[in-house]
Amino acid sequence: MILRAYIFHLRARNLSPATVKATGEYLRPFIALHDPLTATRRDIETYLGDMSERCKPSTVWTAWRHLKGFFKWLHAEGDITVDPMIGVTKPIVPPSEIAVLTSPQVRSLLATCCGKDADSRRDHALLAIMLDTGLRLSEIARLSIDDVSGEGTLRVFGKGRKWRTVALGTTSATALSRWTRLRTSTSTSLWSGRKGALSTEGIRKVVQRRGLQAGFHLHPHMLRHTFVDNWLRNGGAEVDLARLAGWTTTRMAERYAQHRADERAVTAHKSVAPLDSLT
Repeated sequence: MILRAYIFHLRARNLSPATVKATGEYLRPFIALHDPLTATRRDIETYLGDMSERCKPSTVWTAWRHLKGFFKWLHAEGDITVDPMIGVTKPIVPPSEIAVLTSPQVRSLLATCCGKDADSRRDHALLAIMLDTGLRLSEIARLSIDDVSGEGTLRVFGKGRKWRTVALGTTSATALSRWTRLRTSTSTSLWSGRKGALSTEGIRKVVQRRGLQAGFHLHPHMLRHTFVDNWLRNGGAEVDLARLAGWTTTRMAERYAQHRADERAVTAHKSVAPLDSLT
C-alpha cells in the first residue's frame, strides 16, 4: 500500500510513465525485504552493499537515488520521524569508457542506406538526424510530421515531458527532405514502414541492422554518444550541449566531457601549438 501511494504521488507530479515504472522496479525488491516504516540506515547500507556484489555501480547508484526519494517522501508525509537515508553515502560510479563511432564508421553506416528506395531514404534520414541532434530513441520515435519546420529545426518532446527545439545541419536536413518527399503514409508519425508507423523497437532494429551492414554492432544510444563527442571535439559549449540534449543541468555534459578528454586535449594542443606560435 505504501509503494502504491508513492507511485500515485509520482503520477500526480506528472512524471513520465517510464520513470514511474522504473521507480516501482527498483523499490519492490527492497520493500520485499524490509518494512519501509521501520527500515534503518544499516538495513539500507546492507541492501546496497549486497547489490554492489552482483550489479553494476550505475545500477546501485540508481537504486540509492530511488530509495532517497522514497524515504524523503515518507518523512515529509509524516509516516516516519527519521529519514534513514541520512548519512547513506551516494555510491561511487567509476568513469567508464563511452563507445562512439569514428568518422569512417559514420560514413560506412550512412553508405548502407544510399539507395533511392523508401526504406533507404527513411533510414538515411533517421540515422543522420540521430547523429546530428543526439535525440534519444524515445524522442526520435515520437516525432510527427508536424514537428518538422521549414527552417531546418525539429520540435522535440523529451525526457521530463518538456518540449525543446533542435537544429539540423545541411546533411541531415537534406536527408529528411528526401524522405518526406517520398513518404506516402497517412500516419502522423514521421517514420513509417510497410506496416505503418515505426515503433521504438522498430527503430532500434533499423539501427542495429544498418550497423551490422556497416560491419559493427550498433545500438541507438551510441549515436547520441557520438553526437555529444563530436560536439565537444569541435569546441561546442557544454551549456549549449545541455540545452540541445535535453538535460536540465550541465552535469551530464560534464560527465560526457570527462570521456576522451585526453584525446581532445592532445588534438587541441596540436591546434594551439604553444611553442610553435612563439618561434
